[in-house]
Amino acid sequence: MALVQLARLILASAHVLAGSAWFGAMFYSLMVLHPRARAFFRGPREFEEFVAYIAAGARWKVLGGAAFIAATGVGLLVLRGPEQVSGGRNACLAGKVVLFVIAVGVFCFTSWRLWPARVMASEAETPKFQRAFRWVAMTLLILVGASMVLGVIGKTL
Repeated sequence: MALVQLARLILASAHVLAGSAWFGAMFYSLMVLHPRARAFFRGPREFEEFVAYIAAGARWKVLGGAAFIAATGVGLLVLRGPEQVSGGRNACLAGKVVLFVIAVGVFCFTSWRLWPARVMASEAETPKFQRAFRWVAMTLLILVGASMVLGVIGKTL
């Protein structure tokens, strides 16, 4: 029994830390990195080149992190005890999963559709894509944050 509790503790810690890392990275990018870089670079093309350089290769790291979050969540589900099963907890878990899946879907759409369009955009189109990416970032923050909140609420029920 103690081994199962230890496994739950390790999985829960990994799950929370990975989710927090995703949330924190998005928050830092939206609230610190992009505004400071926009102020630093003189022209919009320099800023776009910087953002493209910073984002290169991030797609697979983010998806790997999301897979890790999902795997630790599934592990927690498998190891949950009968005391952790209730209607309220299950509803929070279902909501958490739905929000997480939507967040990963938004990220994939952005990564495979919006990002290539942004990279190929003309200078006149750049502000439109910058606005769209700010909306996407805020949407992802809300989805991931709300998913995390549901996890906390579910744990307290």
